[in-house]
Amino acid sequence: MNPKASEVATELRNLADRIEKLGDAEVSRPFVYFSHSSYGDNKKERFVALAKVLPRPLKKTYVEGLYPDLTLEHNTDIIHITAAIPRSEVCEILEPARPAKYHCPSIFTTDEEAALGEF
Repeated sequence: MNPKASEVATELRNLADRIEKLGDAEVSRPFVYFSHSSYGDNKKERFVALAKVLPRPLKKTYVEGLYPDLTLEHNTDIIHITAAIPRSEVCEILEPARPAKYHCPSIFTTDEEAALGEF
């Protein structure tokens, strides 16, 4: 179950109040990550609602790899905020991925190939 926006805001205010008590002490630059790949429905709607209230400027990136995402990032010297959602939730697949086919000629002689299993 996802928390309500007001609940997250309360927790972030609580954290901000506690950090503010440190005054001019240096702290590590925080990284805040909102993932929209977890449980629940309406992922796209929740992502868009959050995107509308995130600080500007935002950098939009389409991440490739095992878990392709659409990410929005607000990155300053003080804080890094990222919101991510699987591309499958916000994009239309035009051409499904196909497994790669390989032809791998041996790079070893027959004797060397046989010796590979003798460890």
